[in-house]
Amino acid sequence: MSRDYANKAGKKTPVKGRSPRTNTRANSRNQPPTQSPRWQWLLSGFLLGALSVSLLQLWKTPRQDISRVIDEVTGITPAKTHTPQFEFYDRLRDAEIIVPESPPAAMRKSGHEKGQNEVFILQAGSFKSFEDADSLRVSLLLLNLNAQVEKTHSSKGGTWHRVLVGPFESSSKLAHARSTLLQNGIDNLVLKRSKK
Repeated sequence: MSRDYANKAGKKTPVKGRSPRTNTRANSRNQPPTQSPRWQWLLSGFLLGALSVSLLQLWKTPRQDISRVIDEVTGITPAKTHTPQFEFYDRLRDAEIIVPESPPAAMRKSGHEKGQNEVFILQAGSFKSFEDADSLRVSLLLLNLNAQVEKTHSSKGGTWHRVLVGPFESSSKLAHARSTLLQNGIDNLVLKRSKK
């Protein structure tokens, strides 16, 4: 029996005019999967969006109909909705605010007018633990501010440690201390106390 060594795999050469038999499985593995055109994805997204909008409208409509029917049965006429008119934009734009350049009258008074009974103190913080309060007090001392820790009892039975700066008898010293605290990111409260 003779063998064709030129055609090693033993493949048959196709005859002209006839289509060769192909293995569909082998060809399907070699071909890349076909992708659907982008316009089909765009169209399906548009249809999905239109469907969701129509379902949303159907979901909202029965509530409005039910409330209208209830109003008709009970005889209540719904109030007409009106758009609110905001006037503060015009008022704020046209308003003139005069800011006084001097401190409030209570701080301007001299010591003799006040009776020298009042001083101002800045509260720089309030802490549950003494260590936190003392840490803030030390940092305030490094800023050249007279700071002390005061122990207080709250109405709920807890003990708090207040960090106080002062006392200040003049408004200029108070303003300087407040600006120093604010420049260092420390919020503060002005407390007015009678002199001891």
